[in-house]
Amino acid sequence: MNRKLRVFITMPNTSWFGKRQWLVPPYTLAVLAAIVRNAGHEVSVLDPNLDNLSIEEVVGRIAEADPDVVGITAMSLEYAKGVSELTLAVKAQNPQRKLLVGGIFATTTPELAMGNHAADFAVLGEGEERIPRMLHLLAEGAEDFASFDGIAYWRDGELLVNRPARMIPDLDVIPQPAYDLVGLHRYSATNHHFGNVYNARYLPYAVTTTTRGCPFHCIYCSSHAIDGRQVRQRSAENVLAEIDWLVKEWGIRELIFLDDQLNYDRKRFRAILGGLIERDYDLHWKAGNITTFLLTPELIDLMAESKCYQVIFPIESGNQHVLDKVLKKPLKLDRVPELVRRCRELGMETAVDFVIGSPGETWDQIRDSCNFADLLDADLTSFHIATPLPYTELYDLAREGGHLPEGFSFGNHDYFGFGRGCIATDQFTPNDLHILRALEWDRINFKTPEKKQRFAAMTGITQEELEIWRRNTIRNLGLYFPKAENSSGTETQKSAATRGSADGLLDKNGRFGKIIHLGERSAS
Repeated sequence: MNRKLRVFITMPNTSWFGKRQWLVPPYTLAVLAAIVRNAGHEVSVLDPNLDNLSIEEVVGRIAEADPDVVGITAMSLEYAKGVSELTLAVKAQNPQRKLLVGGIFATTTPELAMGNHAADFAVLGEGEERIPRMLHLLAEGAEDFASFDGIAYWRDGELLVNRPARMIPDLDVIPQPAYDLVGLHRYSATNHHFGNVYNARYLPYAVTTTTRGCPFHCIYCSSHAIDGRQVRQRSAENVLAEIDWLVKEWGIRELIFLDDQLNYDRKRFRAILGGLIERDYDLHWKAGNITTFLLTPELIDLMAESKCYQVIFPIESGNQHVLDKVLKKPLKLDRVPELVRRCRELGMETAVDFVIGSPGETWDQIRDSCNFADLLDADLTSFHIATPLPYTELYDLAREGGHLPEGFSFGNHDYFGFGRGCIATDQFTPNDLHILRALEWDRINFKTPEKKQRFAAMTGITQEELEIWRRNTIRNLGLYFPKAENSSGTETQKSAATRGSADGLLDKNGRFGKIIHLGERSAS
């Protein structure tokens, strides 16, 4: 066997540099830890979010562990600055230590992820097979990586990028997360308030993903660039085996599915639901995303019977022309009211998501989305401003049409997070969208006392907290960090560079904060 390496896996604290903080079960880190351990290496894991660590504290923990290899993953471009600063600090502490970066940031923009010359390698795409191979080569002292697909590396000062050529065909081979190494109990007993996806009602809870890939062509989503167009799925038997393990070994009472395509294969989805019904565990569940146009009343009935308590509908637009010709999402709006109504009749909470501000969308069509959202009477309505992600048609349209600000860069984290727009057309400016988004979010969600109660229940807050959230969201044009109530914007930005102070936002209600495999998934 090769030399056993000491490997340290970590990620940025998401609240560094004024961003929102996510304290959720670290599915990414736990799966990566299992992979490294199964490959025969020693592994240490650190999630800086758990104890709200600064960059300096993370580097100190790494120095204490004295690893041979450090791997840093990141969920999205929103946290690119955190990755960049952490890699610089880690490399400065020990220039001889091998440093790997991965995740969506590295996969979609390897030139940016490697641009500060701190990291030695970037792992692109799925890391489950590439990381063991990389560790094997590093243990051997290899210097030739030309035949290694899915990595970026330096050779004679030049950055070479080998794009991924292969994806894992059978997701059942991925090991169970090494939750014993990350302290799952410290996460799963805590709610994530001021959002609906990670606001678990039944503690302890866990998260999981069961599918990868997306065959659809929505212009705003970069999933295909990371996971491919083909939907790959864990078998129903494999998913149910994980559920058995989570319930029996960890006492889990709620499971949150983070899939983009949980119900893509309706036969598989029925088998999972049937397995849950047959087991009749004290286990409740919800999903961060349900493919609305593949949902049927029959499936909704099974979901309710299997103890699903919340359904999130990614509607995206309330105008059929925009769905068909602008966003290219295969959803027919006339089916949506019945589906939302059926969920509510069965006692399931409902949330609806909309994306506003794409090139080709008129102001009146944006208003149609607001009116349609109002009509649906969901328990929670969210509006997200169109964000030009790498490898998306939205970015191409915005760039080619001259709709992006001068100097736009994927490396500028201020453009990412779905709360601040950067696209301007003859129909709207970013500021127009900020104002509309904040006001319509307030008007639709809080028009009656009963609506306020429903919203507060979904987000796990009191009526008093809700009123503060409403007031400050309006004052800040759609963005608000609830736990920074007593801090000025300047002070919050200054302190958050090393220690986060925020616990939630109006942004995306947690969907963009998915717990990502190293280079695995995307935020749709």
